[in-house]
Amino acid sequence: MKRMLVPMLGALVLWLAVPGPARGQASPGGEALRGLESLTPGERARVQENLERWRQLSPEERQRIRENYERWKQLPPEERERVRQNLETFRKLPPEVRRRIRENHQRWQQLPPEERARLQERLERWRQLPPDQQQALRQRLQEFQQLPPEERQRLREEIRGRQEPGEARPRPGDGAGGGQHPPRPRLNPPAPR
Repeated sequence: MKRMLVPMLGALVLWLAVPGPARGQASPGGEALRGLESLTPGERARVQENLERWRQLSPEERQRIRENYERWKQLPPEERERVRQNLETFRKLPPEVRRRIRENHQRWQQLPPEERARLQERLERWRQLPPDQQQALRQRLQEFQQLPPEERQRLREEIRGRQEPGEARPRPGDGAGGGQHPPRPRLNPPAPR
């Protein structure tokens, strides 16, 4: 979430850093440069909202945002554009979806580095699977999730029981088990004839 606010808060920091006349305040000579007036009402509301958020931040959070803004300035234009597009996509999501994304991001940030690395590795392995295998795994997960809780627990215990204590479960592509993996239980057994 905070990373998504970086562009907006960065703009706010810049806006706050600009002298009064450049922000649309009257200069001693009576001339006002275009600033907030040039923004749409929605953009002005967003600036005001960001200003209120900025005021509520701790000095440490403000410093972190300043540092993020410095990193933002170092990004190539294509990367900045990609981030902007992702932010716009995020803003268009329903509030419940945005809330879940924020919660997931917070959980991710709280994971130990080793766990994050392990999950990144799993994601990379997933991305390398052919689309038909990804679809088959999605289907199996969906079938698993539709099972009654007792059956899901039974299957989990059955899988754990196949492993020796302290033994890591073989993973596809890691060479363990000679490339062969034990058959997985069928989630939808054939109907009796």
